Amino acid sequence: MKIRGDIVRLYRNVHSWAGITAGLFLFIAFYAGGMTMFELPLGNWASRTSALPAPVPAERLSELVQKAQAADPTVATNHTVVLHPNETSPSSLMWTVSADRDHGPARTVYAGLAPDGALVTQTRTPSQVGYFLNILHQRIGLPLNREYGRLIMGIVALLYAVALVSGTIVLLPSLIRNLFALRLTENLRRVWLDFHTLLGFCSLPFHIVMAATAAGFAFHQPIMALEKNLFFPAAPTHLAQKDNPHHGQNPQALLEPMAIVDAFRQQVPGLEPDALAYSSRGGKLSLHVMVHDTAEVARRPDGGYGEVNPYTGRLTATDFLPGHQTPAFQVLTVIYALHFGTFGGLLIRWGYAVLGFGGAFLFYSGNQLWLSSRRRRERSAGLTEDSFGTRFLSILTTGCMIGCISGVSAVLAATPLLPEGGHYQTVEALFYAVFFSCVMVAVCLGGARSLRPLLAVAGVLTLLIPLTDMMRCLASGAVTSLALSVDGVALVYGVVLVTLALRKGQRQTPAAGVAVTP
Repeated sequence: MKIRGDIVRLYRNVHSWAGITAGLFLFIAFYAGGMTMFELPLGNWASRTSALPAPVPAERLSELVQKAQAADPTVATNHTVVLHPNETSPSSLMWTVSADRDHGPARTVYAGLAPDGALVTQTRTPSQVGYFLNILHQRIGLPLNREYGRLIMGIVALLYAVALVSGTIVLLPSLIRNLFALRLTENLRRVWLDFHTLLGFCSLPFHIVMAATAAGFAFHQPIMALEKNLFFPAAPTHLAQKDNPHHGQNPQALLEPMAIVDAFRQQVPGLEPDALAYSSRGGKLSLHVMVHDTAEVARRPDGGYGEVNPYTGRLTATDFLPGHQTPAFQVLTVIYALHFGTFGGLLIRWGYAVLGFGGAFLFYSGNQLWLSSRRRRERSAGLTEDSFGTRFLSILTTGCMIGCISGVSAVLAATPLLPEGGHYQTVEALFYAVFFSCVMVAVCLGGARSLRPLLAVAGVLTLLIPLTDMMRCLASGAVTSLALSVDGVALVYGVVLVTLALRKGQRQTPAAGVAVTP
């Protein structure tokens, strides 16, 4: 394909500057985003559930709920009946006593029945490590609140889209000739460039989806507000009351949990309820019947739900019920599923994780390639030292990116030692303490000179994950397959990072343009 040389140069410059501007943020978003593919397993790994009240048989669920409501009347409008307890929801009945949307899982009461029928409760906060990694991903590493974090994330997503389009245009003239030409025998910069090009092109559909959906998530509130004002005028009060399924009712009693389950099974054959979540909205009690079917596309990792009348068992809304949505909600669900990988089961989640970590490397290699080209131009112009701009970007690239790796590893290594598996404020403070410490090391030593010591720090912190977790397992006397999986991955990853930091030889890196060993 023929494209004029001046057009290619223009788009190469656009690609470089858009990528450089967004690359630091996107590295953190993709690195933490790869972790969020396993947010639920990480939460289970971090939480300590062995001492919680044991589940009760299905026939005693009503007894459990009644005794909990007698002990605390607020439970009536705020509780979840777990039909299939697991590591995430270990007890048959849970309710929250405090909530903070920005700071993860709420303070929760877990309830069960003693052998003599007495109510047994325990209050604790589920580990918030997995939730913190998700928020770190959503806010691209910035310690901002939800509103401002999403706004900046949306701007970065638009720059990301510009970098994707311009990079594709730059690649088109040499697509057939150079795409799969990995010139491993040439200098290291050429090898990095070939891998950057191949990785970027092969994962282009994934990155297009990520850029488009991230921008949509960032700006969906103002878009929806505009649509509501333009196309959906507010209904009169008497009509709104008429549409309320509970309006005018004077219910005497709620259906028992298993009666709700039986009614749901009759109305939605093929979907097995996992939990019954009761809450109060506008002074009316509402019920979400939670389901999780891996054969269906879901909006969230934990599945979807159907809205049910808690007094009659009648299904009142299926907007978020997998396989029973209207076409408009199906489109929204597909958009969410494409971003979060909530379809296709474990294989898709592993694929998304690999693409996420690959995307992080894509942004790291892009910044390093830009630095290498910048240094070559500066040496050709007679400069013997890096300019301020080059030094500044080199410091940010090494400090922020390796700092992100070190911060995440420090959080996971500390999780087994933290009370209740780590509260949000604690793990957030730990992450940013390690992150900014790495940035300060890069400022003091320079981006190129700090690369090896920071890689060593990241490797050591990663190797501490299996060490601290095994200490916890030995202390509790329980070693689970999940713990072995997390520890095994961390061990291999930590060895790789330490090996990179300690490698010998005088090979040239695109980051520094000089030997990586002193």
